[in-house]
This record gives sequence, structure tokens and C-alpha cells, in this order.
Amino acid sequence: MITRRTLLSSGTATGTAALLGGHAVAQETEARLGAPLASFVSAPDLFNGDVGDLSTLSSWDGGPNSVNESWQAAIEKCLSALAQHRPDAVLVAGDLVEGRWNLDTQGRGLFGQVSQESDEASLAACRQAITTAGGVYYGHYRRLFHDRGLRLLPALGDHEILDDRRGVDMDDRWSPGGRIVVGGDTGAPDNRYHLVPHAKSTWADHFTTAAAGGHLYGRRPRGTEAERTAYAVDIGTKLTVVTVDVFSHTPLGVRIGVFDGQLEWLRRTIRTAKRQGRVVVVQGHVPILQPYRSLRSGGLRVPQGRDSPLFKVLKAEGADFWFCGEVHDTSVRRHPQGGPVQVCHGSIFRYAFNYVHGRVYSDGSTLLDYYEMTVEGVSPERGIWSTDHTKAQPSRILYGAPAHRGTLLTRQGRIRLQTDKLAPYAPSTDTLGYRDNLAPAPI
Repeated sequence: MITRRTLLSSGTATGTAALLGGHAVAQETEARLGAPLASFVSAPDLFNGDVGDLSTLSSWDGGPNSVNESWQAAIEKCLSALAQHRPDAVLVAGDLVEGRWNLDTQGRGLFGQVSQESDEASLAACRQAITTAGGVYYGHYRRLFHDRGLRLLPALGDHEILDDRRGVDMDDRWSPGGRIVVGGDTGAPDNRYHLVPHAKSTWADHFTTAAAGGHLYGRRPRGTEAERTAYAVDIGTKLTVVTVDVFSHTPLGVRIGVFDGQLEWLRRTIRTAKRQGRVVVVQGHVPILQPYRSLRSGGLRVPQGRDSPLFKVLKAEGADFWFCGEVHDTSVRRHPQGGPVQVCHGSIFRYAFNYVHGRVYSDGSTLLDYYEMTVEGVSPERGIWSTDHTKAQPSRILYGAPAHRGTLLTRQGRIRLQTDKLAPYAPSTDTLGYRDNLAPAPI
């Protein structure tokens, strides 16, 4: 394996050189193999915030909105960067929204009256609020992609099920007891666990339900909890994308991973695709393998790591990639004993945006190019409204141009090339993470 890190520096000129370097790898690959048979873009955690026009609501009070001209311009710049690659599909591995829709910390009542109690009347009111909020924010999200001719393949993230909170362990972030279990608010009401099924259903109403009703995707884990939140699609003749739901709602809580019927469906789906000679990309919201770069993340991951049923199936059946978000920064990892290449990336839109452009060629070679777009200017005031005022976003943001920050090439199950931020991650010597490199100017 060749590793090149010399293309990257913090300067704009070197970023341009890196962009040309990535294009050189693509040109060399295409000269050898011809044009790619499939192209995709991956952009997890876009937006990780509630973005939509609240003035469409009958309850609109004329107060702060969840989008404005500055945000529209920033979104246009970033989605135009995706669209210029003309991908066959855009993968978003969860956290499309902020999603704390059982809260209303400023009492505006735009989505109806809510509380955190777990009695049936309170839960019914929260379900209605989730449905209404989903209509605004998911509806806006879908239009952003549709209007640009981009095919959207999203996954469910923790923000789509009302966001995780601190817990005793990884499987204790949504409390069946209806009370917060850790931190300064221990004992306070917390009804998120009881609302997870409805939150999933609301997400599915917008993203996996056909316009005329019924299921949008024929290949799904029928008869399981994940029937409306997991699906598989073929892109061209050489690529299969499988989307899984890593949040299993059990009597004991929300368990992180893929289990039971969904796991068996995943096994069969990968096996069939590999027998057909396809590259298999599986996307789910959280990482499996550690370590990884992170920024302002709750740190959700598959607790058992490589010993998890999910990883064992991915490895045994020959999945090529595991794409995930959650950590709001970018790292690549492959276990020394084999298994899929884990690509963790994504970011919180008010801080930065990144994406991976992937191409699959006739012999199964897969080329990934990674791009970062950072916020160059941000306003101190936070006027973009959220149901939880602590999650309000800056009123104005100004984005820079995309810069190439890494290349990864795989062929015949092996990594052939890794550069820059897609090179192996060494936490003790790392200088490329967002944590030390985000400093937008005030505007």
C-alpha cells in the first residue's frame, strides 16, 4: 500500500494542488479502466440541525425562523459542490436534523404543546408535534435535493429519534423509565424512549414511503422493526448500497447495532450482491471500529466493535465499505484482520461541511476523493431557531470553496492508495482534525 500525505497543508494554494493530485489519480484510473460504472457522494450529518421555513405553518408567530438568506446561500454553495460531480446518488448516513421535537424551551408552540412526561396524553401531544416538525424540516430537506436533481439515499441517525442524551453506557441513551439517568438533571422527566417508534415512522413517511403509499424500496427487511428504515438499492451494474437502521427499540432501551431479522436480511443482501460481482457499500449512522477523529459528538458507536454481530456479518460476507457519520470529522480504518473499510466522516453544518465522491469501475476498483468546505465567517448572534434554544444556530454563515483533502483507492479487496485525511489515522501525532483547524472570522 502506498501512503501519500504531502499534498495537504492549511494553505489555499496547497489545497488546489491537492485537488489536482486527486484528479490525477482519477484520470490515471479511468485511463486504465474506462469511465466509472457508478458514482456516488456521501455526506453524513448534513445538516445536524433543523433547517426549514416555519412561516409555512398556520401557527407561525412571525418570530425567529429556521432558515434565512445567509443559510440558503451557504446551502446552495455546498449542494452545488455535490451536484458538480453528477453523482448517481447522495448518501446521508443520518442526522439530517436537530430533531429535539419533544421540546419547546421557549414556549412558542409552533408544533403544538409538548412536555416530557410519559402519560398517554403527553405522548400523544408529542407525537403530533413530531409529525408537524417532520413535515417542515424533512419536507424542506427533500426539496433541497429534488430541486437539484440529486437522488437522496438517507439513513436514520440519533437526531431522527430525538437525539441521544448521556447514559450509563452506549445502550442506555434513551431511558425506558421515563427519567434522565445521568448528569445534573438526573430524575427529570424524559419521554424520548416512548416516542422512538413514532419518530422513526415520521422519518419513513418522508424518505422510504412511495408517493402513492406503500414502500418505496422493494429490497428491505420485511416483517422486522427496520422494514421502513432499512433498504438496499443497486446503482448501475457494479454497485450495491445497503442502508441499515442501527437503533433497535427494545423493552430495555435503544440498543445500538444491527440484530435479528434485519441482520439476517443484511447477510443475504450482501451475499447476493457479492455473488453478482458487485462492490457493496453499507451505510449506518455510527462507527464500529476505533479510533476515529471527532468533534462535538455524543460519541455513539457500536459497543462491541469488531466483536459485534454487525461487524462479523460485514466481514464474513465481504462488504467492501462501512460508511458512517456521528463523529463530525473524518477518518478511515480497516481492521488488521480484514473486514470492510470504515469511512467515518461528516460534520455539523454550522462548523464545516465535507463529502466523499466515490466511483466504482468495471473491475471493482473503487476510488474515493474527499473534500472539505469550511465556514470562513460566522455571526456571534444565534438567530436560526430550534425547539431547544441551546441548539440555536448562527444567523449568518459564510462558506469557502471545496478543497481536496484525500484520496483512497481499493482494488480486489485491498487498499492500494491512501492520502492525507483518508490515510491511516494516528491519534498521538494527528494534526489534520477539525478540532485544531476551525477558526471562522466573525461577520
